[in-house]
Amino acid sequence: MIRGLALALVALVLHGCSALVPAPDGDDTATGHPGGYDGSPLPAISGPNRGDQQASNEQHDLWRAVASRFRLDVPDNARVNAEVRRYLRHPDYLREVSKRAEPYLYMIVEKLESADLPLELTLLPIVESAYLPHALSSSSAAGIWQFIPSTGTYFGLERDAFYDGRRDIKASTDAAVTYFSQLRGMFDDDWPTVIAAYNGGQGTLINAIRENERRGRPTDFWHLDQLRKETREYPARLFALVKIFSQPKKYGFDPYPIANRPALAQIEIERSINLAKLADLTGMDHETLYRLNPGFGRSITGDKPRQLLVPKAARGRFDVQTLTSAASAAESWQRYTFRQGDSFYRIAQRYGSSVDELLAINRRQSALARPGEVILVPGGRVDRAAIAGNAETYTVQPGDSLWAISRQQDIGMAELRRMNHYGDNPVLRPGDKVVVGVKEAAAPRGDSTYVVQPGDTLWQLARRFSTTVEQLVALNQIGRDAPLTPGQELRIASN
Repeated sequence: MIRGLALALVALVLHGCSALVPAPDGDDTATGHPGGYDGSPLPAISGPNRGDQQASNEQHDLWRAVASRFRLDVPDNARVNAEVRRYLRHPDYLREVSKRAEPYLYMIVEKLESADLPLELTLLPIVESAYLPHALSSSSAAGIWQFIPSTGTYFGLERDAFYDGRRDIKASTDAAVTYFSQLRGMFDDDWPTVIAAYNGGQGTLINAIRENERRGRPTDFWHLDQLRKETREYPARLFALVKIFSQPKKYGFDPYPIANRPALAQIEIERSINLAKLADLTGMDHETLYRLNPGFGRSITGDKPRQLLVPKAARGRFDVQTLTSAASAAESWQRYTFRQGDSFYRIAQRYGSSVDELLAINRRQSALARPGEVILVPGGRVDRAAIAGNAETYTVQPGDSLWAISRQQDIGMAELRRMNHYGDNPVLRPGDKVVVGVKEAAAPRGDSTYVVQPGDTLWQLARRFSTTVEQLVALNQIGRDAPLTPGQELRIASN
């Protein structure tokens, strides 16, 4: 039963994220393949030059086309049936998750079919992550396929300050296809065991099988009773979904209709670009672009060549000139590491930005940050002449260099040159004043007051001044939902 023991020695462990489950659709046949699957390629998925047949198939719903090609035998046992009932207690859930798959489903089907993997695996991200690219489990498994860091690294999913390949839809799907291809060979296409190994790790399943052999018990998955609860339930959850998606009418389920045609195009980017700027230039909604490219944790993509997924219909908008402009908009941003006493308000003041802009470029909802966290800040906005009366300076000491000052003050070399109008090799003499930032004269401290402006809300002010709504409410003895009046004075606590 077990092949590829060299792979088994790697003993990868991949813990899936158990998502809350869902709802129903179909008709069974004796083989478990509704519609009489004949083994032909999925229409509108594989093979060029489909002519009139393609035009006809593109009118079909992709979820139903996929379900008609399911080929795994679905066990009719108490564990699977219990999971079916559990899903059916949440009638709106599956409709929602079937909709979330819309941008990615065609690509996932295409990759599974190319690797000759069962299309039932299109349902696995529902079990793993509810098709939420930013899902993160308690074991730090991330993305729709829920790779933990070590397993992601093993399958080539890169991670850095700007990018996490585990969240990248294309990269993580490629990794999942590779992993399943290895597991099917190791366990001789015993798919309940393969699926359980994806969740619990192949080493865990190998040990469980050997233990049953030692005890003279059956070694099929359903008899492996020493597995942890999540891994025991994992295949049953997938097979329950297979039953529901195969028989939607029987279960009163109506999957969200997804067009049976390619939805995405891939764009190669050779250098860092500003995704927010790119969305503006191409007329795309920002959240749509981020949703298609969840591997990027910030609005700046980082220095390594990467790929972007964009709507196929909008591919023509992403021309060289547009990408060049988006790249130029990324060049003015640099990394900054929070230090003790820092706040988003102070950092915004120092770098000529605003709290809202910093939160947007770093794709954060909260302005609370801990020392050691890295964010992106604008470079080159602070001009020495503009801050002549409000400069924060450093006095050059004997032996100092611009590089040493840069490290000491945690400011990039390029930023120091821009603020001080230095060339490549400035001569620094002891006693010289080097501008290293802007004094924080405007930062509220202690019992300082802020005059409410039109449109202000407690939530906005909490973000701006790196505090919380609760602190503002308590300090000013007002209700959480109390309206703010322009001209009203609020006390702002120091951080």
